[in-house]
Amino acid sequence: MKKNITINLLGRLYAIDEDAYELLKRYTDSLHSYFARREGGEEIADDIEARIAELFDELKQGGLQAITIEHVEDIIHRVGRPEDMEEEAPSQDPSRPPREGEERGQSEEDGEAPSLTGRAGEGRHRRLYRNLADRKLMGVLSGLAAYFGGDVLWWRLGYVALFFLPGGLVSRMFYWSSWQWSISLNFTLIILYVALGILMPVAETPEDRLRMKGKPVNPQNLADEVSQPQPTQRPGEGHMGCLGGFFFIVGTLVRWFIYGMGIALAFTLLACIVALIAVITMPHTMIHESDPTFWQFFDANQSLLLTASMLSLGVLLIPTYCIIHSFFSEIRMLQPMGFRQRLAFLIVWIGLFIAAAVFCTRLVGKIKEAEDKSWQIRDEQYRKENTHDGIFYEPDEWDFLSERGWRVLRADHCDRYTASGQYYTGHNARYIDTYDGRHRQLFTIERTEPLQPGTYRLTACVRANGQGAYVYAFTDTLAENGTVYQTEIPADGNTGGGLWREAKLKCDSIDAYVTPNPESVRPADYDYLRAIAEANDGRGFGWNRIALPLIVVKKPTLIHYGVSTVPSLTGHTWLGQWFSACDFELKRIDDKK
Repeated sequence: MKKNITINLLGRLYAIDEDAYELLKRYTDSLHSYFARREGGEEIADDIEARIAELFDELKQGGLQAITIEHVEDIIHRVGRPEDMEEEAPSQDPSRPPREGEERGQSEEDGEAPSLTGRAGEGRHRRLYRNLADRKLMGVLSGLAAYFGGDVLWWRLGYVALFFLPGGLVSRMFYWSSWQWSISLNFTLIILYVALGILMPVAETPEDRLRMKGKPVNPQNLADEVSQPQPTQRPGEGHMGCLGGFFFIVGTLVRWFIYGMGIALAFTLLACIVALIAVITMPHTMIHESDPTFWQFFDANQSLLLTASMLSLGVLLIPTYCIIHSFFSEIRMLQPMGFRQRLAFLIVWIGLFIAAAVFCTRLVGKIKEAEDKSWQIRDEQYRKENTHDGIFYEPDEWDFLSERGWRVLRADHCDRYTASGQYYTGHNARYIDTYDGRHRQLFTIERTEPLQPGTYRLTACVRANGQGAYVYAFTDTLAENGTVYQTEIPADGNTGGGLWREAKLKCDSIDAYVTPNPESVRPADYDYLRAIAEANDGRGFGWNRIALPLIVVKKPTLIHYGVSTVPSLTGHTWLGQWFSACDFELKRIDDKK
């Protein structure tokens, strides 16, 4: 059952069903839009409405109670033909040449009669529109398919395929990596789609749809376009194929994800605006103590900060507004934006973006300058706090060395004084270590202990990757005679070493001893030896245990010992890049007499 309504057409009342009224309204609105741009066009449109009313009268006189959509379709096609119109536009003098931009009529090969109004053949050239009647997101690809030709499905498949285009050839041409090419291409495709969606007008009226299809805009074609069934459901509803369903699902998810991001961004912008107002209006004396460095920078660059912040908010505010407006138009609470409005927003956004880029670049430069200055101040303060006797130590190195009584006497071209990770047992123990890749290292580290009369032996575990590093020792009494005991550190590098070889031989010998209970014959230090033998995946770390000549002390004195690569002390030039030392042991080997 259809609902009938009564309409007033030129002072006459007609009963017409609801569907027929909608079709008639679309046709009359399209005629008024079509003729509105031409001189005398309103009179022509009124004449056409009068002709429609006369045809309605004929139907009414024939006993018809209510006009149906079939009657309206028949009348539209009759009125749409120029030869059926009662009043024709004034004929153009055939002897007069056409004016500039004016044509005499449609080409003969089209087989159509000349249009009675406007320029004949108007609308033959296709125009680029977004086709909302066949859209998945914004109708861009559907409009491009109508303009350039081809099935819109292949346009959509081609667009999706570009996201997976291999970038090997292009990356080799432009020296990009494949992922850089993929990200750049995908980002460009998204930006291009959004830009076209903003700039391309929407095919809203039958006149627009005719221009999109490249058909002449005349009453006959308008009649045909209006009479064609228009989609009553929203895009994506109704029957669709498998691919159509896929594009609808993807498009819907993307569209609503963008809407969600826009709404979330709107709340974020609101919070940023409130925070910005609070920062501007709040007395700085209340919060200066929280971060004096920031507020000092804020006071020095307040105008630049506020300008850059407001421009950045403007850059984000326009797309946020557009997304929210699109969301409300999606749920039919607002009308979609017109082309001029979208273009105006785009122009303003580009201007704001350029201005924001300029001011933000200046602000970033100021921030970078302030950060460099702040780091410089912090570094100077840090070095001052960790400098002892004119030498800078990292805190963990100072703690390790000071607890054990070590003092660095000279440290030229040394990037560290201690290290860990290659201890001869493989355990994570810290030891003395220095490094300089250019062989310029001049380093001396020393420890002092009191001695009573007797004979002493000094041993240490050491390693190096070059010649010229020595373990030394002297006492105050020996120093008077210029006597210094020293032994060179073996240059075995960071594999092998005497400690490793000795431990490996002992372990292999013990393991080779056949007995029903091998653990019973193992020495107490077996696990210690096994750890040395298995260090560095069984290759050792290059450690050796060395001993200095026996030191004879005849009266109480002080002994000074350590490691050095300084030629004035060792008498030899340092040729390596690094050395390590640990486990110094000064042991008395005779009884006191």
